[in-house]
Amino acid sequence: MKSQETITKDMTIGEVVNKHPESASIMLSYGLHCVGCAVNPFETIEMGAMGHGMDEKTVENLVSDINKAVKENEGVSTKVVTITENAAKKFKEFAKEENKENGFVRLTAFGGGCSGLQYSLDFIDNALETDEVFEEHGIKIVVDKGLVDHIKGTKIDFVENEKGSGFKIDQYAAKESCGTGCGCSE
Repeated sequence: MKSQETITKDMTIGEVVNKHPESASIMLSYGLHCVGCAVNPFETIEMGAMGHGMDEKTVENLVSDINKAVKENEGVSTKVVTITENAAKKFKEFAKEENKENGFVRLTAFGGGCSGLQYSLDFIDNALETDEVFEEHGIKIVVDKGLVDHIKGTKIDFVENEKGSGFKIDQYAAKESCGTGCGCSE
């Protein structure tokens, strides 16, 4: 697979978010809220960051974090569901606690538009005829066949930080979301 181009501070915010939707949440976490503004097709990452009071080092860290996320997500959008090793480990721990080691994890998605999809994860004993099963790292994820096209490019991870811990679900091939809800005309 061809490696993604490196993101630089001289690229426009709109260009980066359009090509790499996963970058939007990183920019927002740094306080760069230009992601959904009308100027983002014209403003570089550096210009936007500096306009929000960030120094050169913070801009470098922001661009570095975006590049890490882009690299981590290479190939994710071509798969329907990707499960990180960390998420698989937690699924196995929780399944053992609930005596569901031989079961499946059902991924359900609903909503859409500017607010994005909302997700639900539940342990189940059996898949249905209307389900499609995906397996990675020993975890069998079950998705209703009618949802497969809508959730293509979904990545499930388990994160732990100062705000808490839990499963994080991102969709990198989102077709119906504007990305931020800010200034959306849908």
